[in-house]
Amino acid sequence: MTTPHDRPDRSSTERSEDIAALEQELARVVAEAEARLAEVRRELAERRLQEAQHAEIDRLEEHLANATVRWREVGEFFEDALQQLRSGRPDDEPAPGAAPASDDLGPSPAEDSPA
Repeated sequence: MTTPHDRPDRSSTERSEDIAALEQELARVVAEAEARLAEVRRELAERRLQEAQHAEIDRLEEHLANATVRWREVGEFFEDALQQLRSGRPDDEPAPGAAPASDDLGPSPAEDSPA
C-alpha cells in the first residue's frame, strides 16, 4: 500500500508545501496549547490565593484576639508615657546632676525655646 507521500508523481514543490502546511498546523496547535496552559496556570494561582484568603478568614477570631492583645499593649504604653510626662521626666532620663548619656542629642525642643 502506498501513501500519498510515496507516489512518484508528486513533485518536490508539492511535498515542501505539504510540509510547510503541516508545520504551520503544528505551530498553531502548540500556540493554542501554550495559551490554554497559561490560562490554567492563572486559574490555579487564583484558586490558591482564594484558598489562602479563606484560611485567613477561618483564623479571623485568632487575628482579632491578637489585635486585642496588641491594642492593650498600646494602651499600656500610653499609660506609661502619660505617667512619665506627669512625673516630669522619662524613666531613662538621668537624675539632675548626673552625667549625660553618650546618646544624648542635646536639649529637647521645649528646653530650646526661650521662656
